[in-house]
Amino acid sequence: MSVIDKAKELGMALSSSNELKEMRDAEMMMMQNPEAQEIIKAFNEKREMFREVQKQGQELTESQKMQAEELESKMLDNPYIFNFFSAQQNFEKILEQINAIIGDAIGGGSGCGCDSDDCGSCGCDGGCH
Repeated sequence: MSVIDKAKELGMALSSSNELKEMRDAEMMMMQNPEAQEIIKAFNEKREMFREVQKQGQELTESQKMQAEELESKMLDNPYIFNFFSAQQNFEKILEQINAIIGDAIGGGSGCGCDSDDCGSCGCDGGCH
């Protein structure tokens, strides 16, 4: 089997993973919630405004920094947004583990992707040392 075939196989396994399903489900729930959508819209508008200020070489004022923190807090207080962020982080952990395993294998390591004696945290089932 070629490297490309293995990559396709990995992609298929990721596409059917529980982590991706949970992230997509959480995203759909978030996108269907009007309150979450309003919060996200407000956050994106402020973020864009703050980027423009910074592009012009200006520092954000304390008031602007407080506004950003309040919007971030409001986002995390919304259960739909919080659930999406949590599911997204779980999926990203899987991707990080995969990248570590690939990087370790390319670098001549064992290919498990962990740097510690506690392999239970990396998912390699302790067979790497």
